[in-house]
Amino acid sequence: MTFGDIIVNQVLSGLVIASNFFLAAAGLTLIFGIMGVLNNAHTCFYMIGAYLIWTFHQVLRPGPFIFWIGTILSLLVLAGIGWIIERLLMRKLYSRPFPEILLITFALLYILEDMVKITWGTLTRTIPVPMGFDRPINIMGYIFPVYNIFLICLAIFVGAATWLLVNKTKFGRMAIACQTNREIAGALGIPIPLVYTGIFVLGVVLAGLGGVAFAPIGYIRFGIDIDILLIAFSVLVIGGMGSFTGTILGAILCGEAYSLSLLIIPEMATVFIFILTGIILVIRPWGLLGTAGREH
Repeated sequence: MTFGDIIVNQVLSGLVIASNFFLAAAGLTLIFGIMGVLNNAHTCFYMIGAYLIWTFHQVLRPGPFIFWIGTILSLLVLAGIGWIIERLLMRKLYSRPFPEILLITFALLYILEDMVKITWGTLTRTIPVPMGFDRPINIMGYIFPVYNIFLICLAIFVGAATWLLVNKTKFGRMAIACQTNREIAGALGIPIPLVYTGIFVLGVVLAGLGGVAFAPIGYIRFGIDIDILLIAFSVLVIGGMGSFTGTILGAILCGEAYSLSLLIIPEMATVFIFILTGIILVIRPWGLLGTAGREH
């Protein structure tokens, strides 16, 4: 294998990693962009999604569709969890000062982590790649796993569908109206609590989908929420806080930085992401596609 082949392979791998980062950060961006709430517990739902798909793998009878049935059930459970948390907790935070929101969502992070520890313990778990996706494919002479291609396509589909939802539907227009001016939106009859519930539940489901989708090619372990949370924040900062398109760009940059740095100093692959984040903060504090004034 030539050096050029290695670079191409790493770039493709970087797109897979970027897909993971995007799914973890997309919901966080939506919630912050529309509701102005930075939820520190967001990636706990990523971890819960991974544990849920493992659980359904254990409960359901083995078969060719076990992963897809488990995925649907996992996302339904996550939607229910998100709805409960939004109704009981998050709805009371929208008018609170930003530091209070950070502290309360940090507390929620530890509560959810303890619930995960009580429910599933701390042992590392794995699930197999879905049947039919556990083989390689030849792409222009490069051998690449079929499931990895699926993950890239999934991220593209989720990104496009979410963008269309926000920009081309009535619900999206109501959400943007709430983002622009909550008081006027309420005066016009827009059901703000219902819109906020929908956005929060969607954000939770997107995070959980990331955990479900990447469980077959990684390890399901306690603490992955913290690892992915730091990277999700980096994606937001690089792309621009609240910018969905910026999140896509930030995820690609972080994914490629991580993948290519594995060729140079593998032990510092994650550090390169934070270095990139620091550079962006110095040069453009509001992010590459963010709006000046929304960096805090």
